Amino acid sequence: MTFMCSSILRGQISFSCDYRQYCDWNDENKKFENCRGYEESSLFVLNKAETMFTHTIETMKSTYYVDSKEYDEQKEVWTYSVTSDVGNKYYYVFDPKNKQVRALYTVEGNSKLIVFSVKAIF
Repeated sequence: MTFMCSSILRGQISFSCDYRQYCDWNDENKKFENCRGYEESSLFVLNKAETMFTHTIETMKSTYYVDSKEYDEQKEVWTYSVTSDVGNKYYYVFDPKNKQVRALYTVEGNSKLIVFSVKAIF
């Protein structure tokens, strides 16, 4: 991808997605299972300073404020620990190479994973 460099995203970047999948963590097998998904158009827009991003779907728009960020050069992914505009904590992974945006979060002590399939990056 032309927008990448070794350690940061350059400029405002958008990830257009067309599918969302939810998975549950199985502590016994040590992997995410029971995945279910559906088609959904959505858009992630990361600001130039990488201090926040928005996620827009047809029915709502959420803002996420970056608490910390890191680039994994080996895996070529950007990771963000974030707090949502309603106070929920998430760990986001932007993975342009595999055309995914992944979000990890915990609900009542159970780990969950959301995988967004990326249609376009611009």
